[in-house]
Amino acid sequence: MITIQVKQSVFINLPAETIFAYLSELKNLRNWSSVINTKEPPETTQVGATVQSTIRFLGNWHEMTFEVIEYEPSYSLTIKSISGIAPCLFWFQLEPVAGGGTTVTQDAVVDLIEDYVEQTRPLIACAVRRQLEHHLLTLKDILEIHASCAAHAG
Repeated sequence: MITIQVKQSVFINLPAETIFAYLSELKNLRNWSSVINTKEPPETTQVGATVQSTIRFLGNWHEMTFEVIEYEPSYSLTIKSISGIAPCLFWFQLEPVAGGGTTVTQDAVVDLIEDYVEQTRPLIACAVRRQLEHHLLTLKDILEIHASCAAHAG
């Protein structure tokens, strides 16, 4: 088994409450994650809620089910896979920044168990790191642009 751990952070110029409200609505994953397409997201996100997903990893699509294992409004959201290609855990932490805005950090731990050999570990780690960075930057753009448009409309 190969374990890959990646951590990425991004500053979003919005309060943690606003970011968490969007982030914790699991149906929104499809808007900012290029690898996860949610199917039948739960009505409400809470510990124990599950979501069926199709994920794209290294060019292939795989069915996975995720479960919310930690839910602390405006602070932390953790989901883990309970079925699928590889056991994985995604943890989002929001930290307000003095003067406004929030740092959003995503930790990912992926245990690869299928057809991956040790020589591919650097490739997989780089791919995961790039995907997470892209996802957080997309989340930032969606939220900040939406807030800017709402401010100009109001």
